[in-house]
Amino acid sequence: MKEKLGINPWLGMWVHPRKTIRALVEYNPNFRLIILCAIYGFQYMLQASQFLALGQTSSLLVIVLAAAILSIPVGYVIFNVMSFFYLLLGRLIKGKGTFKQIRAATYWSSVPLVVSVIVWIFLMVTHGNSLFVPGYEKHLAGVALTVNVVAGIVQIVIGIWGLIIFLHALGEVQGFSAWMALLNVFLAGLAVFILLFLASWGFSALTHVT
Repeated sequence: MKEKLGINPWLGMWVHPRKTIRALVEYNPNFRLIILCAIYGFQYMLQASQFLALGQTSSLLVIVLAAAILSIPVGYVIFNVMSFFYLLLGRLIKGKGTFKQIRAATYWSSVPLVVSVIVWIFLMVTHGNSLFVPGYEKHLAGVALTVNVVAGIVQIVIGIWGLIIFLHALGEVQGFSAWMALLNVFLAGLAVFILLFLASWGFSALTHVT
């Protein structure tokens, strides 16, 4: 029988990311992958729905159902693509992590997004469908405005702390300091940006030719 993990990673990642991710990759680098794909993918789809202003054409129920249905595949694809680039570019600066170890560091660093999802739920309860309509915040007042301000602050704090957690977790599996992990992330982000730019340029050139 396989030994138990022995720690609570849902709490441990917040304050001891290096120790926690080390225990996780030794125990099972795929531990709770699908659950965290769902959490990450759900909030990602809500963000995308807001960016695309889907509230103008779809009901809140449709937006939430679509986000829930697509959450796992979207989260899974994003985690795998991100991890591939962290692995590839990490090798240039002597990163030691395997793909699964890097992926574990990536998806377990999204634990703070549990709070983010709760914030999204509060915002949807408060604003309803208008949350996904551009400019809705311009007409807020009273309690609704207070909820938005508090939610914004919480999201900023979660974003910053999530990045700190990720840099330490990635650094642990790569054999880096947090600063070297930041370089790893920068190089991977730069590579993705260049690829997207080239793809966009190629598509634009092709459409102009045809």
